[in-house]
Amino acid sequence: PERMVDVHQKLATVLEDEGKLNEAEEEFIKAGKPREAVLMYVHARDWSAALRVAEQHDPDSLTDILLAQAKLAFEERDFPKGEAFLLRAQKPELIVKYYRDHAMWDDAMRVCKEYLPHKLELLQADYEKQAGATMKKDFESLLSQAREFERNADYQRAVECYRRIT
Repeated sequence: PERMVDVHQKLATVLEDEGKLNEAEEEFIKAGKPREAVLMYVHARDWSAALRVAEQHDPDSLTDILLAQAKLAFEERDFPKGEAFLLRAQKPELIVKYYRDHAMWDDAMRVCKEYLPHKLELLQADYEKQAGATMKKDFESLLSQAREFERNADYQRAVECYRRIT
């Protein structure tokens, strides 16, 4: 009886390798490893099954599922969907990171302003540093950034942005 947990887990692993995910799920749960079943479904991108197992047996895994879905959405350049998943996971800092990594500064500023206002100044400084050379060439971006500085009552930076426009 003390080895039954190991037996269920090994059987679940074999069933997973054979592609019998429903049976593997049952064995993972019998082994007391519902998180393994959730991860199995996440790996297979069977989101509804992963959510079902997480809700019934391992609520702590819900965040992992949402993070995996968000990562996939951002990789597929479906930014609104990825943003929605990360908001449900209560991870606005990751939204800002993804937008920053994709040079989507306006969206990064919007999310930061709404959910992480204490980090907005740092993000604006990062934007200026990263986009310094590009800003001179991109009139629309420069104008948009200057207006954002105005809205945030950072008039000195707004004036600097306007001065760069030729």
